[in-house]
Amino acid sequence: MALTVSEVARQLNRRNAKKKNLPALIFMTDAKRLSDPTSLIPYLPKNSALVVRHFSRNQKEQIIIKIKRLCRKHKVKLLVSDDLQLALKHRLDGVHFPEKSVKKIAACGRFIRPKASFLVTGACHSLTALKRAEKAKLDGILLSPVFTTQSHPNAACLGTIRFNAWASQTDRSVYGLGGINQKTAIRLSTSKSIGFAGISGLI
Repeated sequence: MALTVSEVARQLNRRNAKKKNLPALIFMTDAKRLSDPTSLIPYLPKNSALVVRHFSRNQKEQIIIKIKRLCRKHKVKLLVSDDLQLALKHRLDGVHFPEKSVKKIAACGRFIRPKASFLVTGACHSLTALKRAEKAKLDGILLSPVFTTQSHPNAACLGTIRFNAWASQTDRSVYGLGGINQKTAIRLSTSKSIGFAGISGLI
């Protein structure tokens, strides 16, 4: 029987994760495809993570207030995109930065965590961005798009070979993002990835 995406992610995480608290799966909200993650949370694997993104600050806060207790109940780590103040205000598990913010952080030095367990992830779409994330000392890097994705159907994909090559060139923990499903996850099962990120197809 073929392994599920979640099973492949857990195997990668056990083999490659540099920190024990890094999730194997990171789910992401989306204004069109997953605007309200409430019904999804009970089905997420324990110790996976959910990133609230693609909304205004007020909308992000309303979603956080709505789902925070549910995430705690089901042991799902809750992060917010590009808003450290909001993460601290609601005592979230971490923050996720888009590539442009990673660039700014790297230009200033490294990210200083408010506490040791606070997770910091960032999006990268190039080898240059990957090196910036490494300089910023982020915990996890969401490298994309690995494969063709519904979110960016016309974007050039990294493919398995380039993804593996880039993931091998950093000391940071890398997640595969973009077009991850049961079929494509297997193609990354021997990579340096510590898991997968996405909007759908991960469970």
